[in-house]
Amino acid sequence: MAIDVNALGAYVDEQRLPLIKKAVIGSKSASLFNLQTGVKNKAKLNLLSTAVTFGDGSTCGFNAAGTSTLSQREIAAGNVKINMTFCDKDLLSTWADHEVKVAAGTATMPFEQDFVEGVLKSANAKLEKGLWQGDTTSLNADLNKFDGLLKILAAEASVIEPALSTAPATVKEAVNAVYAAIPVEVLETASIVVGQDMFRTYVMELAAANLYQYKPEVDGQMELVIPGTSTKIYGLGGLNGTNTIVAADLAGNVFYGTDLEGDQEKFDLWYSKDNQEFRLAINFVAGVQVAFPDQVVMYVMA
Repeated sequence: MAIDVNALGAYVDEQRLPLIKKAVIGSKSASLFNLQTGVKNKAKLNLLSTAVTFGDGSTCGFNAAGTSTLSQREIAAGNVKINMTFCDKDLLSTWADHEVKVAAGTATMPFEQDFVEGVLKSANAKLEKGLWQGDTTSLNADLNKFDGLLKILAAEASVIEPALSTAPATVKEAVNAVYAAIPVEVLETASIVVGQDMFRTYVMELAAANLYQYKPEVDGQMELVIPGTSTKIYGLGGLNGTNTIVAADLAGNVFYGTDLEGDQEKFDLWYSKDNQEFRLAINFVAGVQVAFPDQVVMYVMA
């Protein structure tokens, strides 16, 4: 019996690179971070910070002052793979059996596009959570491939914690405290991120406080400008259940490392003659790091 996989190849082969990118950088958080490509396993972030000192210009002479400091931080990326099998005959005698084309000379993947898009959606959700809650010591296979930002930030003594006399009673109060603690050097570029659960509570508290006149224009993207400021707040799925608020220059100070330049990533969907089934294989590397922890504010609500 001949196997015709033309329909399968037309979809996956022509979109392989876009599909890889959707799998690797498709999460909301990944799109907000500074993308560092060419990361195979571990990679250094080469950092430069400069502090100048004003001298007395009314006198002669050359008096050197000021410092340029070179430093490094490391992205420790983990290798991630997704392997799945799909037997079209499992659909026989179900509502979807009309999509299973079993005839002489044919073997095609039913619902191929829907199947692939479903895999990507699930992969993005797991990656989104891993970017924040990843922990290489975890027993959770979805979270132990690399350390996430919460673990990285918790280990840094220089991360800023809001100075509070009493614990905030509401999410709105906590967000305001985090905003007030953002260093002025990064205030123009900083954003605040919370879980989608906290974001919904925050929006409801704004409405209850009659702050809806600021027209936050909340939509499915779960983002708005904090009333009275120019700082945006995002609701991210990766922070759900953590009760954590983080403020940082996401695009400038938070780095997401992956390859995208070599052969570390792949997205293959094929029909296995040996196993008489369709198989999916996705491979990529991922890791996160913060360049300057002393410019990040983090607060965990009790």
